[in-house]
Amino acid sequence: MGYAQATNDIHAPIEAVWDALNDINQTPAWVEGLERAEVITPPPYGVGTIYTDYNRLGPFLQVTNWQITRFEPYAQQVHESQSRVLPSAMTLTLTAIPEGARLDMAVDYRFLPRFGMMGRLLEKWVMNWLLAQVLKQNQVNL
Repeated sequence: MGYAQATNDIHAPIEAVWDALNDINQTPAWVEGLERAEVITPPPYGVGTIYTDYNRLGPFLQVTNWQITRFEPYAQQVHESQSRVLPSAMTLTLTAIPEGARLDMAVDYRFLPRFGMMGRLLEKWVMNWLLAQVLKQNQVNL
């Protein structure tokens, strides 16, 4: 299974960072490659919320449904996707620090699980590093 992680200190109140993470309609402004995102389920936003990402991977548009499976306000949330290309569990953890908030993004995933060993090799040799770089850039953009 693949794994990528990035941690960054954000010089903003923890409430502002939390609110930005939960504004799915605005995520294309800070998530690399994301063209748009939309919440599918009715409010309130939290455990059980389902949303769809429309992400451009090169010339291909990847449409991915996500569900929030854990939601602890101002602390942690887990989003899970059953994508055929990149099934993932993304954990977002916030910690208050004197300068603002520390954001840790961690993703457990499988890359191209139908490709078996080839997918696992790509996870190890390419995707772990690449996905960590994307997470870091997303945190800078946020």
